[in-house]
Amino acid sequence: MQLREYETFKTVKDMDSFISEALETLELSETERKLLWLLAGHSCKFVGVSWLKVASIAQSLEVSSKTVQRALKHLKELGIIKRVRTIRPVSGGFGASLTIICPIELSYREMAQELNSSAVEEQKQKKETFLFKAFKKDLKDIRQYGEIDFSYLAQFVPREFIESVRPFVTPQEAFSLWGKVHVSSQKYAPSVINIIEPAISAFKASVLAYKSKRIKNSFGAYFWGTLQNVFSVEQRKANASNILNWLEENK
Repeated sequence: MQLREYETFKTVKDMDSFISEALETLELSETERKLLWLLAGHSCKFVGVSWLKVASIAQSLEVSSKTVQRALKHLKELGIIKRVRTIRPVSGGFGASLTIICPIELSYREMAQELNSSAVEEQKQKKETFLFKAFKKDLKDIRQYGEIDFSYLAQFVPREFIESVRPFVTPQEAFSLWGKVHVSSQKYAPSVINIIEPAISAFKASVLAYKSKRIKNSFGAYFWGTLQNVFSVEQRKANASNILNWLEENK
């Protein structure tokens, strides 16, 4: 069995970086998060490929096999992993099942999920949203009709944000960045109404860090961390303002 052909990362560092970003950007249960790190820990010889059995995973995580199967199913639906059943070369029949960590583009997926949160049932039926298919699966077909420009983002991304990022990124990358802004604001600053100015501030800080060669991993991961810090500050300001308003009203 040639496991080398199933490898999905060049180095263990690349795999760990992807896992870290996935944990930051996707809504996963505690079991799913632990499962991802467990799989990564057993995917170092052939990077991205492990042959842990469900029973072994359940024992390591101290959960039931059914819980493991549900977690694996969800991760497969997200596209983060896939399961491959091998064939015994001599005796025939199915051999061990491999779990392969797949380096998907996280930003496109999270943005597609957010923009279509009001159509969950339709999303279940179609398995993929139009946006995700357009920018990923069917990208080669779309290119024959012309390149995507910034005008396509008008109904999804605020004009101020587009104007701030367009000197540095492509339209597709701008779309991905705003996806991170949208998800991060809901997670860390649910009470903040104006998210455009903090988002632009976070982007400029990230560009400065990149130009100064202070970003060790990916720009996207650094931008996400900057958004988290900026929106956390904005949320604290909003909380303080609400407390002051309450005190004024109850004098």
